[in-house]
Amino acid sequence: MTLYDYLRELDQASIEGERPIEAYAKRVGTSAGYLRVHVLKARKAASLRYMRKLADASDGKVSLLEVLMHYGVTEEELISKAA
Repeated sequence: MTLYDYLRELDQASIEGERPIEAYAKRVGTSAGYLRVHVLKARKAASLRYMRKLADASDGKVSLLEVLMHYGVTEEELISKAA
């Protein structure tokens, strides 16, 4: 699942008055508003540490590779750097 799709899904759902995006934001250490404005559209660059938090807090639904790609890192770049 892409990070974009995951965030949109979390923002649509509602569990007992709290949106799951708010719980996810707490796990990441940010606010739901920051996720909506800056992360969803990848408007601000993110550190690798923050990208790892985004992946880890998704409970396996979004991989670190998918987060990296969300921020514009291509598979080709990752492959060429690993070689």
